[in-house]
Amino acid sequence: MGNCKSSSRARLGKAHVVPDSEWRMQDFGKTHVPDLEWRINDFSSLLETGAKSAKSDAFHCSGYNWYLQVSPMHKEIGSETPYVALCLKISQASMVPGHTVHVVFELSIYNHTKGMYCGCKDTYNFHFKNTYSKEQCLIPLQELLKSSAFLVDDSCVFGVEILKIDVSSPEKKAVVVQKKDTTVQNLFVQKKGFVKGTYTWNMNNFLELDLDHFVRSPTFEVGGHKWYAPVTS
Repeated sequence: MGNCKSSSRARLGKAHVVPDSEWRMQDFGKTHVPDLEWRINDFSSLLETGAKSAKSDAFHCSGYNWYLQVSPMHKEIGSETPYVALCLKISQASMVPGHTVHVVFELSIYNHTKGMYCGCKDTYNFHFKNTYSKEQCLIPLQELLKSSAFLVDDSCVFGVEILKIDVSSPEKKAVVVQKKDTTVQNLFVQKKGFVKGTYTWNMNNFLELDLDHFVRSPTFEVGGHKWYAPVTS
């Protein structure tokens, strides 16, 4: 569940592609309690900026920092239909090199008409150099834009619930997912007034860096906000 298209082996060895109109999402009901509830306000403005994706602020769960990322115009290979897709990201800074984090989670969008979240369940193995899960398509973009159930006052609410975490490591560490109150975040999209700035980071010892560990630049400020640049191999 969650892929934009599904295919099965048809006669004569040709792949049969399910029409875009047959997309489905599962109703989670009251059992789905998101660890992160992320409201994107002015969703149409996000589309107008042409942004390929947007990422939430970090939220904490079971010793790790996580992010939820939305791609509002995601297209699968061979498809011309844009979908709203979600993926889960783990913070590289909270991981240990050599560890693999096996995660079971649910990605969702809130249905205001039904009063519940809808979406798909997924699993992924995160490690130090692979911090993004596969993008899962929830709903065709055009279906979202004309829906009064998912888009209300030009805003929509996405969620993610982490159900299970197992860590493969020399210590065979076991992680218990501790449930706590849902983290609520809002994203307000600004169409105009983008701030441009340049920061130069001189690295005199680049060849001596251990890129198996997280390396980042000193913090710098642009447009009244603080930033840093990460380096990975």
